Amino acid sequence: MELIILRRMVVISTILGAVLGVITVIPIINTLSFFVVLFLSAPVVIAYMTKYNMIGIFDIKETLISGAIIGFISFIGFSITFVPLAGIIGLVYKDSFYLGISNLFKEGGFFIVLLMVIFTAVLAGALMNAFSALLYYHIKNYFFRDNINNEILKNENIDYEIRE
Repeated sequence: MELIILRRMVVISTILGAVLGVITVIPIINTLSFFVVLFLSAPVVIAYMTKYNMIGIFDIKETLISGAIIGFISFIGFSITFVPLAGIIGLVYKDSFYLGISNLFKEGGFFIVLLMVIFTAVLAGALMNAFSALLYYHIKNYFFRDNINNEILKNENIDYEIRE
């Protein structure tokens, strides 16, 4: 995988994770946005990058690796925005849902919170997004294989001459 594609992937998934971290603080849609960051961030980023021709056609191995990278980075971006906001809300409103996060900072310290975030990012973020990226890859190949092959064949930059 090229370094430029990896950088773009990291930037887009960090932005997606940070936006979802801010949205998750809203009580009405917090479950939906947390579901998106855990399961759907890799297919969203891969579809976005494919739509704007930032990446080419992936095989299964590249899809799994990129899904795991996107999942890990988006969960880290999510945690960077969500954990401090939830801690502040827990300190201000003692009856809130986020009191546990502020108590975790008080009792456990920053190192324990950091370990929990990294452990959750590896297990939940990377693993689940690698699987959802794999599902996205198979669904895309099953339903849109003819469109992808026709677009490749219509490309006029391909040299069809076979030289010896």
